[in-house]
Amino acid sequence: MDSPSQKLMISLVFCLAVFFSASSASAESVLVRELCRATKVNPECVAALNPDPRAAKATSHLSLGEIALQIAAQNTTKRHELLDQMLVDPNTTSSWKPVLKTCKAHFETAAMQFSTASRELGLDAMSANYEVWMASDEIVACLAFMRSSKQDIPPLVTSCNYVKTLVSIGDAVTKRW
Repeated sequence: MDSPSQKLMISLVFCLAVFFSASSASAESVLVRELCRATKVNPECVAALNPDPRAAKATSHLSLGEIALQIAAQNTTKRHELLDQMLVDPNTTSSWKPVLKTCKAHFETAAMQFSTASRELGLDAMSANYEVWMASDEIVACLAFMRSSKQDIPPLVTSCNYVKTLVSIGDAVTKRW
């Protein structure tokens, strides 16, 4: 049979565990808030980072930065895959296809640049920042090609705007907000 002091000790340990896990979760989310405030797109930044549990568990600016750039690479790859789906969809307007094909290549390159920035961040933040801005240039080139082709492709514009959000996050990360 458990003695009252053992029950008290177990209760105390449990309460302390709950307290410390809650306080560390709060401290971790402070990093996300700090990063997102340093961007030009605070609400969009929070929306981009919150779905990934790694962001809330980051314990340092560097670890959150690496995670944010990995998220940027993954989400840009997903946008690339969306363009793939649009290209093979028989319902996609045929005049959109050359633009989608060109922009697909730009998105692929942008995803690789975010990935490279993630790996470089802890070694050379300036090089990582350069990679982030090269990813931005890819998206700008995609939009310019769409305009020069006199096409308006709403899902592509949405994807480009989303990647611009990721660039803003990456810029804040690489400048070590």
